[in-house]
Amino acid sequence: MLILKNANIFDGVLGELIQNAAIVIEKDKIADIIPECDREFENGNVLDMKGSVVSPGFIDCHVHMMLDEIPDKERLLNYQSAGGVLFDNADSYIAYRSVEFARKTLEAGFTSVVDGGGVDYIDVAMKDAIKLGYIEGPDYYISGKQVIAWPSSHFRGLGRQSCGPDQMRRTVREQIYYGVDQIKMEMSAPLRSVGRSLEKSAFTLEEIEAATDEAHSLGLLVSAHARGAKPVKDSLLGGVDLICHGTGMDEEGLELMLKKGTYLLPTLASPSPEPEPHVAAAKSARVVEILKQTGKTQWESIRKAYKAGVKIVLSTDAGGVGIRHGENAKEMLRMREIGMSNVECLRAATSEAAKAMGLDNQVGTVRKGLKANLVVLAENPLEKLETVCDVKMVIKNGKIIKNNYK
Repeated sequence: MLILKNANIFDGVLGELIQNAAIVIEKDKIADIIPECDREFENGNVLDMKGSVVSPGFIDCHVHMMLDEIPDKERLLNYQSAGGVLFDNADSYIAYRSVEFARKTLEAGFTSVVDGGGVDYIDVAMKDAIKLGYIEGPDYYISGKQVIAWPSSHFRGLGRQSCGPDQMRRTVREQIYYGVDQIKMEMSAPLRSVGRSLEKSAFTLEEIEAATDEAHSLGLLVSAHARGAKPVKDSLLGGVDLICHGTGMDEEGLELMLKKGTYLLPTLASPSPEPEPHVAAAKSARVVEILKQTGKTQWESIRKAYKAGVKIVLSTDAGGVGIRHGENAKEMLRMREIGMSNVECLRAATSEAAKAMGLDNQVGTVRKGLKANLVVLAENPLEKLETVCDVKMVIKNGKIIKNNYK
């Protein structure tokens, strides 16, 4: 038994802390929460939090654990020739690299993540490896291969081309066979592909409905990579549950989002109106300009969506567009820039994220009976949101994974 005493709790919902509380953890669950607790505990491992803030573990609703679009040039893996030809063991290198990414993500306080598309089913293997304790990582929910309309996807090994309703169903069934937790559809062209239109939908309404019907028949959510007003609207009309990016959403799209209660996964660094220096240095001038202009459009779209009352949850797209694994919490600061309050940003990374992913009966709040997935912060994030970028302790499934707490 693990007891965290003298803790101030952000429970994932309330706009104020539960003061001087004790959290009793038995095995992997929260067994009890005792507000204003002054009792002494004779049994178990008792940790005095000394007034530090305990929060639900953070949730990132959109990562790509297998990807590293702009790698550190000093740590490039040897999976391709000098001329850029991939070696046959490229996937093995990617798998080893992703182990570090999973560890970094967990140590940053993200105890649950949803992967929006792996590479050649490495994500399937990683999910099992984490679950069985071979490697450390967050609770890991996967999409397998994205459903795509064209011969190639954003990255090698990321997509499965499909054409027509029957093939859409077949692709969804293939992902289900591999044990995915969610289906991901690529409804618009890759952002960095110069000359491709983001305003065209990849699939017809009939194709979208076939895929969503097949996924929903087995209780799986469907998310859509959608940049452009028409891809957003077509995704919603076809029954998609989650909109990723939402770039260029128009008034009709906003109305549909509100009517259906659909969650938006905004990925505000993918792209940002001001790309980080390492992104600008790695991309051509044409691509950097696309990122800047699309970033402006996206941030305007998300601001408009937030003001309209669209439900927004934390999602980073980590691994793509130079977004580094382990820096996921920076997204909360970006969400604050579009107008969200500190508590709204925190809910977007905890209780609301859990609701969006259908995990609210397991994680997302500090509540009796839920998983003991918790983070310890040095300061009150309701007042100083930046503290989420410096997590002192991480507890996953009742076990202390990281402890920098003093």
